[in-house]
Amino acid sequence: MSTEPQTDGLLAEFPPHTYDQWHEAAEALLKGAPFEKLLVSRTYEDITIQPIYRREDIAELEHRKDLPGSGSLVRGSKAGGFLKAGWEVSQELCQCSPEKLNAIAHRGLSGGQTELNIVLNDVTGNGYDKDQAKKTTCGLSLENLEDMEVTLNGVFIDSISTFWRSGAGSVPVAALFFAAAKKQGIALGDLRGCFDIDPLAEMGRHAEQLQNLETRLDHMAALTKFAIKNAPQMQTICVHGNLYHDSGASATQELAYIISTAVCYIEKMKKRGIEPAELLPHMRVSLSVGSDYFMEIAKIRATRWLWSKMAEAYGVENLSVHIHARTSLWNKTCYDAHTNILRATSEAFAAVVAGVDGMHIGPYDELAENSDDFSRRIARNIHIILREECGLDQVIDPAGGSNYIEWLTDQIAGKSWGIFQGIEEAGGMITSLEEGSIQEQIDASYQQKRQNVRRRKDSIVGANMYPDLKGRRLDMQGKSKCQCSAKSSNKRKDVPALAAITPSDKAEMVEQAITAAEQGATVGQIAEATGLHEGTAFNLHQVPQRRAAEEYEALRDAAAAFEEKTGSPPTILQLNMGPSRRYRLRADWTASFFEAGGFKVDGATDFENTEAAVAALEASPATIAVITSDDETYLECVPSLAKAVKAAKPDLTLLVAGAPGDNEAAWRDAGVDDFVNVRVNNYEMNQQLLKGAGVIS
Repeated sequence: MSTEPQTDGLLAEFPPHTYDQWHEAAEALLKGAPFEKLLVSRTYEDITIQPIYRREDIAELEHRKDLPGSGSLVRGSKAGGFLKAGWEVSQELCQCSPEKLNAIAHRGLSGGQTELNIVLNDVTGNGYDKDQAKKTTCGLSLENLEDMEVTLNGVFIDSISTFWRSGAGSVPVAALFFAAAKKQGIALGDLRGCFDIDPLAEMGRHAEQLQNLETRLDHMAALTKFAIKNAPQMQTICVHGNLYHDSGASATQELAYIISTAVCYIEKMKKRGIEPAELLPHMRVSLSVGSDYFMEIAKIRATRWLWSKMAEAYGVENLSVHIHARTSLWNKTCYDAHTNILRATSEAFAAVVAGVDGMHIGPYDELAENSDDFSRRIARNIHIILREECGLDQVIDPAGGSNYIEWLTDQIAGKSWGIFQGIEEAGGMITSLEEGSIQEQIDASYQQKRQNVRRRKDSIVGANMYPDLKGRRLDMQGKSKCQCSAKSSNKRKDVPALAAITPSDKAEMVEQAITAAEQGATVGQIAEATGLHEGTAFNLHQVPQRRAAEEYEALRDAAAAFEEKTGSPPTILQLNMGPSRRYRLRADWTASFFEAGGFKVDGATDFENTEAAVAALEASPATIAVITSDDETYLECVPSLAKAVKAAKPDLTLLVAGAPGDNEAAWRDAGVDDFVNVRVNNYEMNQQLLKGAGVIS
């Protein structure tokens, strides 16, 4: 026996409502508070976000007609999404020696890693040998084919992807890599991955480049031509948006700079004989994924749309783009660092929902540049959880059809394209970076974010909100531990093939470099022979790398140094007046407000009267006190308590938790110095109080 569904009857109980009816009901719930102020927000991208989105809002959007793998590619680069192949688990591997790199690579591959993301140190990355530098930064040091073979020992490089973070040293590193593959009998056409060439991003990060820009572009062209001919699955250009994101740029700025940089390289390669249709398959995009969940989903979807529009402008259609994502560094913290796991998980979820092709999920301690097996394994396991437990590889375009995300994707794409057009009108990416206009745009965005972090409109858990004063700071000594002392290896020898290398933008230069590598040439020798170190270095204004929590961490550092020097932390005594049940939420909020600055807040005692409060204050080492209670009790106790406190400790800084309203003048006359409430700049008040307490100068 079957039962007929009672659909009609069920829907009859829930009649449709119009937007106007919903709006009216929402205003009624707000009880006179302004709808636009409380329910409508504005983003750093200058996009106005409404509280609700309807089918009508996205009915005319251009990209909605496209299926996954077609047209604008908003819905994904592949028609089947992740069904046939998931995203690359591309964890960054950073070790100095080939032996150590090989060991962590095998542990990563056995733990789910599918792309070797190998970070090279700045000596190898600039085309030098170890004996040409006193010390170097964290990353793999390669000198010759033997080092490459040790690095890749036991790794089936024709079965996985390799992402070489090789920078200026890409041609020498590629020569070693291809020579190693040939020695193993692997066809170069079976290799896949990317050599990370993006000279503009490198220059922006360091404000200078040890090589001539035209030489770098010649090397880019030579390696690309070689890949087109011999290794079609290897990408040779990686356009980075990470640099701008981690400087404080908005999502639309990051995308605009990516597209403008790509156009710059396309034009430079055209002059060197590579047509866009040949070049674009050998380009990759790398961007950061921040904490604004829906914004980041829409940003990644918009990246594919903008890329397809750019490609169409060059007459190239139906071309996908490989998007590599990494979790943001902007919002990560050194204190309470385990909260970084939560941030990274949310960011990774957004990236997968948006359909990235590969992703690095940062270990929670990556700021210290000394991640261990545990933190790397936890980060890799996030990939596995998203795939195996969340099943995100079983859904094609999970964000598709969301009214809000579809609308937001359109907004981001449009505004990013507008910024891109402005850059092109100003002369292009190189000119804009040289003149500093891009740096100025980013700084304007950064200053907005900075103020919102200081006022706690933007929450950084563990820094400006809910700090754990018992938590340990990441051991930043890892940065120095990671530096490798350079020792002369004496591996250089006479290599006849080096004399045959002619610096050029031709594929033949790479072929000659491979022959030299096979004969034992070092990275430095190949770089010299290919002309990498010739010409005038290229300098421009730096794009500084920053983090949202840095200023708060500096306050916490100062408080910790003060405690180590004096034996006790800077302390604030909370004068809780009356029964705790009346004001406990205010008291907890106030304690957290000051703990963000590194203060120890002594708020365990409730005082029945002024005498008890003053007695506790006299016994306390605190030079700052905050009166905490409910508004009604304030009217009774603040004037008398303030006078008594100042009589007992004239130099003490006295605060009241809450807004004083009409009582401010009278309470200040009684001895109150300031007030603590949601409208106060949290950072500036903590900074000022720490100065007054002698913690910082």
